[in-house]
Amino acid sequence: MTKKIITDILAVSGIKNVGFCAFDDIKDNLLDCRAKSRIPQNAKTVIMCVFPYKVKDETPLYLSRYAAIPDYHTVCGEMLEAACKKLSEKYFQNTFEFFCDNSPIPEVYAAAVAGLGVKGDNGLLITRDYGSFVFLGEIVTDLAIDCKNIYQECMNCGKCATKCPVKLNKAECLSNLSQKKQVTDQELKTLKQHNILWGCDICQNACPMNKTARNTDIKEFISGYRDEYIIGEDTRGRPYTWRGEKVIQRNYENLNKK
Repeated sequence: MTKKIITDILAVSGIKNVGFCAFDDIKDNLLDCRAKSRIPQNAKTVIMCVFPYKVKDETPLYLSRYAAIPDYHTVCGEMLEAACKKLSEKYFQNTFEFFCDNSPIPEVYAAAVAGLGVKGDNGLLITRDYGSFVFLGEIVTDLAIDCKNIYQECMNCGKCATKCPVKLNKAECLSNLSQKKQVTDQELKTLKQHNILWGCDICQNACPMNKTARNTDIKEFISGYRDEYIIGEDTRGRPYTWRGEKVIQRNYENLNKK
């Protein structure tokens, strides 16, 4: 009954894909970050939330799909904050803390344990309905909720590693490369070779489990969608401005250099 009540409360805030993970199942894998201090004392449950972000079947021009929509930290953060407020009103004796990206929770692992999907070879969560085109956020609470450990990994077909130019080597990831402030001439050539302006979806596009991924119904992502970056555009609230506008301008000039 508690799960249904919480799921209904989250749905009012626009969060429709939810799973529950016992805090004890992930406490030994917590990540070190400042936000760790916000975990409620005597934490019992992690409410994992999935936010699908694929707006169209067509791919954006030289952008990763996540970069074609407004910054998810704002969109998803506001939804999680609203949900925590409603949960606190219902369960006033309990504490609810939300995390979005800057989190001590090993999000992919926790989401897989919660039954929301499987962990792919590329390290991403792959959900049944939305594939790996999802953001993750969570609410940690001292409210005890019955949870089952359902952790699974993907089919390990190897297609993501085969298609990835760096064979899933995180240190050389092209998405990370596109976000570096300082790059070498060779690194710029690599970005140009693969038509990368910001982010990289090569491993995701290769995944068989993404072939039937549904589009998002989150209205902020849909209304704020841009399928290309235009030099001089208003970049406020876009995912590619966290490194400063000069980085994406450099990448744009690099792609358009003859």
